[in-house]
Amino acid sequence: MSQLLQQFESELKAFLEFSYNASSEQDSVKRFNETETAAFAFIDNYLLNSTELIAGDVEHSTQEILNEFIQSKLK
Repeated sequence: MSQLLQQFESELKAFLEFSYNASSEQDSVKRFNETETAAFAFIDNYLLNSTELIAGDVEHSTQEILNEFIQSKLK
């Protein structure tokens, strides 16, 4: 299970970077919002296609990753 969670976390981090960098928004708040919305769609799709992970498994790490991502971009 921990290996599956690590893979999910890695893919989510990569997706966040890609989505943020691909955004054409100039306003950083809108850019973060767009990225977060896309991330939740990514997570939903990831869980739908996973036979072993459920939302409860990824909830805590998702929140931490999103917070760390936003903090890293604000620096």
